[in-house]
Amino acid sequence: MLGGGLPRNRATLVTGGPGTGKSTLGMQFLQAGLAAGEQCLYVSTEQTIEELKAAFSGFDFDLDHDRLDYATIHARRGETIEENDTYTLQTQEENEWLNRGFDAPFTGSYIEDHLRNYRPCDRVVFDSTSGLAVITEDIERYRRLVFDLIRFFSDEMEATTMFTAEDYPGDRRGDVLQFTAHGVIKLETDAIEDNPRRFLSVPKMRGVDHDRRRVELTVRNDRLTASPRQRNHLTTLPDRRLVPTGIDGLDQLAGGGLVRGAGSLLTHDSRTTLNELVGTLMETVIDAGLSIALVPTLDLQQRRLDRLLDRFDRSLSTLLDDDRLFVIDQIDGWDTDHPNVYPQAASVEAASEQFAAIDNRCDGDWITIEGATAVAHTLGSEDARSLRYAEELRFLDESELLIHLLNPELVCDEVAAFYRDSAEQIIETTQNSEGVRYLTLRKSPTGNVGSTGLLNPLDEPPYVRVEMPAGSHLYDSSE
Repeated sequence: MLGGGLPRNRATLVTGGPGTGKSTLGMQFLQAGLAAGEQCLYVSTEQTIEELKAAFSGFDFDLDHDRLDYATIHARRGETIEENDTYTLQTQEENEWLNRGFDAPFTGSYIEDHLRNYRPCDRVVFDSTSGLAVITEDIERYRRLVFDLIRFFSDEMEATTMFTAEDYPGDRRGDVLQFTAHGVIKLETDAIEDNPRRFLSVPKMRGVDHDRRRVELTVRNDRLTASPRQRNHLTTLPDRRLVPTGIDGLDQLAGGGLVRGAGSLLTHDSRTTLNELVGTLMETVIDAGLSIALVPTLDLQQRRLDRLLDRFDRSLSTLLDDDRLFVIDQIDGWDTDHPNVYPQAASVEAASEQFAAIDNRCDGDWITIEGATAVAHTLGSEDARSLRYAEELRFLDESELLIHLLNPELVCDEVAAFYRDSAEQIIETTQNSEGVRYLTLRKSPTGNVGSTGLLNPLDEPPYVRVEMPAGSHLYDSSE
């Protein structure tokens, strides 16, 4: 998720509620450092060394390693030479390293003074910042305290530091920590089928092209494990199995393009259309020498498709005359006088005969772009399913494409689930309340399932671009 690990000599905040695994993740971070030959320090503001070791006793951690040090800093009521009835710094070492002859105040400077005794150090876990809350209630002073501690560990101790903090809703100190730290790892619990589970996400990591999606945090082989390590099969398909779409970012999202010899499903809701995607895809496959069998949606009725193709300097009538385009008019919105425009099919048998006729007339490979919503409405659920099977089993060669366009809001749940189940790739189009549209890869043998890109209309070909997060390396066509 992090592209290799935490940024060296930087501070990362691990935040979450009680029992989410913050301390355990911190100790596992130190154990990885010990395995790499590094000097490690665990700083606790809430537990004694004995309590820490007891808490980690169920894990396969080397808690007595000679390169692992422990420091405890606690606040207790006392008196200093400057102030009565205040918080003083208490350590398990009974202040023996402070050696000042008086109780030290519980402040950032005295904490740093105590921790200097543990230099040099490569990795530090500070568990937790909640123990610093008694120092001040002033948010700006608290921000300065945290900033100074981060600078102390990063610059003076030259350590890679992991801070932990309890995540309390509405706690402004938590916002200060997340803003100040170089990165943030969030742990949380959630119920899956009424069973509590732990989850981990990385909402922030400066300078790192990190995966922001949530994974489950489990205890396996006496250590914490983030699962799944992959979102899907991540099958490496030969280039000949993939058809680039001609849309910047979409090939990156889908892991190289649409898969030949299998069904792809493009879904949308009632607020969005797929016209730009379909127009660009048609242009790409026509340039590649393929013909198109189109079962249009209402948005792709004859005059609208004519205007759409005209933007690409393509003539609808020429494509029909040259046997590059065939239309099965399920929406009853086309002029069926042309021999390549077939009238609305009233049954799956009639539609199958039309596809067979197209197959016979095509001189080479062809792709099907089908408005599945219209088919489900005109043929009914059972015939729509039968036609979907026939399209893949009878008419789809390994070198060809089968693309269905579906608005799940306009068909019953059973039909929508059927199209999702039968597709090898699913790309979902959504739109937020501000009118911004996104594409999400929901299912695919290539690419990273769950990845989302911004759908950005353009004023010139290809008229649409899918913008992936900055620095994204989900797919590199050069590899």
